Amino acid sequence: MKTICFALLLLATVTSCRVAQTTRIFIVRHADRQVTDDLNPEGVIRADELKRVLGNAGIDSIFSTDFVRTTKTVQPIAGQLHLPIIKYSTNPELLNRILKNSKGKTLLVAGHSNTVPELVQQCGCTPPFPVIPDTQFDNLFLVILQKEKINNQTTTSCKVLRLRYGAVTN
Repeated sequence: MKTICFALLLLATVTSCRVAQTTRIFIVRHADRQVTDDLNPEGVIRADELKRVLGNAGIDSIFSTDFVRTTKTVQPIAGQLHLPIIKYSTNPELLNRILKNSKGKTLLVAGHSNTVPELVQQCGCTPPFPVIPDTQFDNLFLVILQKEKINNQTTTSCKVLRLRYGAVTN
């Protein structure tokens, strides 16, 4: 009887093919800004803190909008990791690029108070809140996209974790 049970277990294991692929996307709003399109002194400190927090996270690619404040937010970590900052214009464009070229990678994306929750939602997750308040710069979201293929059936799941970094903001 033990031999039959072991054989059935082995057969079930061999006949079911499971392939999983995980893409991790860290998403931040740009750091604290001046009235102009630049970081204020607190924002410069926050950008350095982002480098400290994610410096060993295995970031493969860094994306930023074309604004000075988003670029300067990710510049310190890009410099530390010797990675280029890849510019994007819209969330759909960015998401298409990620899903096409960055499956199974770990990415960092810098956006804006209105585009960060939108990107989380477009990934398939429910954002913790629909808009980030203008005074809030300390959110760090980790979106985990898990794609599994079991016996030719593909499923994709999305999980989002809300973390915080740097000085607390309201």
